Amino acid sequence: MMKKQFYLGCLCLLLMGFQSMVYAEKIKVTFINPGTSSAKHGTGSFWLNVSNFMQAAAEDLNIQLKILYAERKHTKLPKLAKEACDANIDYVVMVNEMRAADRMLRNCKNVPTFFILNTLLPDQIKRNGFPREREKDHRWFGSLVPDNYFAGYTIADYLFRDALSHQKSTTGVPVQVLGIAGDRVTPAAIERNNGLVQAVKDNPQIELKQIALGKWNKDVSQQVMVKALKRYPDIGAVWAANDPMALGAMQGLQSQGKVLGKDIFIGGLNWDPPALQEIQQGRMTVSLGGHFMTGGWAMIVLYDHFHGIDFGTEKNNFILKHKIFDVIHRENVDNYISKFGDQDWSKIDFRKFSKKLNRKLQNYDFSLSAIFRQG
Repeated sequence: MMKKQFYLGCLCLLLMGFQSMVYAEKIKVTFINPGTSSAKHGTGSFWLNVSNFMQAAAEDLNIQLKILYAERKHTKLPKLAKEACDANIDYVVMVNEMRAADRMLRNCKNVPTFFILNTLLPDQIKRNGFPREREKDHRWFGSLVPDNYFAGYTIADYLFRDALSHQKSTTGVPVQVLGIAGDRVTPAAIERNNGLVQAVKDNPQIELKQIALGKWNKDVSQQVMVKALKRYPDIGAVWAANDPMALGAMQGLQSQGKVLGKDIFIGGLNWDPPALQEIQQGRMTVSLGGHFMTGGWAMIVLYDHFHGIDFGTEKNNFILKHKIFDVIHRENVDNYISKFGDQDWSKIDFRKFSKKLNRKLQNYDFSLSAIFRQG
């Protein structure tokens, strides 16, 4: 009897060990980052933040993550896709930056491909199909994208409220607004611009004078702002599609003697530390952000997929669209900075967001409030 119990005990230990080995198996993922490997060229730290948050999630989930940088040269993206997919990896993560998805998919036919931040545009889907439809041509099996339309609309909404409150709108004269877009072809840019346009349509007290092109760049946006003031000297609010462009516009306004947060109101997107400092000091109204976390959330989705839990249970043609964006303004900026101002993402236990590791979890929650709840 004791011998039988001994063998049963050994068998249990072996099974536990085998199970541990299975869950300890490293998943190999390559991320093709369209940004730069250092914060330069006036484009801010967004793409570095994407990588850093992604790496923190990968470490928690035992994922071997390799990151290749295109250095803001979208023509390099197809070559990097080929380099990634010629290696022995389980997944490749891409961004449809500057409509590069068609060429990237052609160069990556044999590795499961997941898009983040910018998925394929309608005309590209017409050529390539929805995820999992044309597996003989490519292995695109899903995307995770933030709701950029919501982001563009929300920045405008906060800006308009501040500007109208300051003006008190008793004269019947609309508040003049300048929009500064990143580009006109990237899916995220298009949706953010559309959000701004709709917010203007919804508010008859707002007049959109122009949507200028800032090329995601601080210095370019400073020049755009100075030129715009010559045409529209009574601008009361500036909507920018990212924080570097908002900060550039602020420099342009200050050079022309405008008082930020009084004469004119500005909003951006990214949660860049300099922008958060401007919000603390009352010179900037709002910054939306959290979308840099999308790469980290993709690690969770891929980890679960690798272990047999398909995100298809939440699918819309296998394209997950989440309101990942959250708002940072004067009322909550201090709380965010106190918790994550150091950008030490190792404080987050990413395992708590995995369905594989939390069997009771029904739906993914990638919000800032969910991060705060998990401590």
